[in-house]
Amino acid sequence: MGAVFAKCGMRCDLCLIYRPNVEREDRRTEICAVWRKQNPNFDADPAEIICDGCACQREDAVYFDKNCKTRRCVLEKGYEHCGFCESYPCGIFSAEPGPEEITRMIEVEKRWTWEDEKLMEAYACKKYMDEFRKEHGPE
Repeated sequence: MGAVFAKCGMRCDLCLIYRPNVEREDRRTEICAVWRKQNPNFDADPAEIICDGCACQREDAVYFDKNCKTRRCVLEKGYEHCGFCESYPCGIFSAEPGPEEITRMIEVEKRWTWEDEKLMEAYACKKYMDEFRKEHGPE
């Protein structure tokens, strides 16, 4: 399987809750533990959490975040993902984290391991969108 981008640029093909990956090797317990380090209020059941990927068009598709603002924006504009948008980065998908996010990231780093970092590889949206735009340019 090649790169499968979510609307925000996340790599579904690397995501540990993406249904095809779960069916191949279920590692949801591992990623949920890492997400709890990032957000102590994260309380999803690893046995229940799953995502068909936001590009899935089935009516019964399951999404990690049904109310994702980025997904809605990309669909309204008719793009495959943010990398094609002339406004990238924008208020919905900003280029740099704000001061609150930087503070939160520093706090998370104190509890982070190299294994955690590897598990989070799929979720580096900005990295993947920047690489995409460098290679393809905006549409």
